Amino acid sequence: MNERHHEMILEQTHASGMEEWHCPICGRRFLVQWPPAYKMTILEPGDQDIRHNVSRSALRRNSLQAARVEETGLDEEFRLIPWLKWMERTDFDNRWGKNDSQAWNGSVST
Repeated sequence: MNERHHEMILEQTHASGMEEWHCPICGRRFLVQWPPAYKMTILEPGDQDIRHNVSRSALRRNSLQAARVEETGLDEEFRLIPWLKWMERTDFDNRWGKNDSQAWNGSVST
C-alpha cells in the first residue's frame, strides 16, 4: 500500500466562504466549500496518484493565516472553467454538421 501523501496549504478564503487550497509539491489546486453545501472544484489536478491531506489543525499549529479577499466574483468564474475549456475543445461546426460552405445565412427554411 502506498503511504505517500502531500500536505495541502490554504491559500485564501474567498468572501463567499470557499477556500482555495494548493499543494506546493505537485501543484494540485482546488476550491472547496465545506458542508452543509459541500462542493469541490479542481483547478489543477497535480499528481492524482498521491493522497492529498487537508488539515485545519495544521493551520492552527503553524499559525498560518488565510487571506480573506474582497468579493470579486472569482468563485463564480472558477465554476465556469470546465465549461470554457470544453467549449474551446469542441468543434461546433463539425458537431452540428456545418462547414464554411454551409454557413448559416440568417434564414430558416421550413
